[in-house]
Amino acid sequence: MRVKLKKDWDSQEKSIEQLHNDSILWKSEINFILDEIKFLEHLLSSKYIDFLEGGLYKKIEAPVFKISNKKTTGATLIKIINEQEAILSKLIDNNTANSNKNYFETHKKIKKEVYQYINKFKKIKGVIFNIVEDVMRKKTQKKLIG
Repeated sequence: MRVKLKKDWDSQEKSIEQLHNDSILWKSEINFILDEIKFLEHLLSSKYIDFLEGGLYKKIEAPVFKISNKKTTGATLIKIINEQEAILSKLIDNNTANSNKNYFETHKKIKKEVYQYINKFKKIKGVIFNIVEDVMRKKTQKKLIG
């Protein structure tokens, strides 16, 4: 269906295909982040002893909690996006996709939530990488001294 929507969408029109593609992109980004979270959890568990030895356990505790929270939030966002996709499908079937203002508002809210999720995750990941880097640097220094 190549119909442009008549709604103002950040100063541009969006087609139904573009709305669907937004959802696909969002789910892809979130799934990638969920894979990164698995990697970070593995990385943190493998460096756990080093954190204890380096006295950084308290410093890593908050980011670990936040990363766990992002895992739950990501799964919830995917569920919300899937529900939104089901609504879009019904609107297409009923030929009312072009006129449902509620759908467009919800789509915008989801877009905002997804980008906030991605940005917050990037910040947490940066904090974790900096802490891990500090631990690895200290461990290397101990090897050079010892």
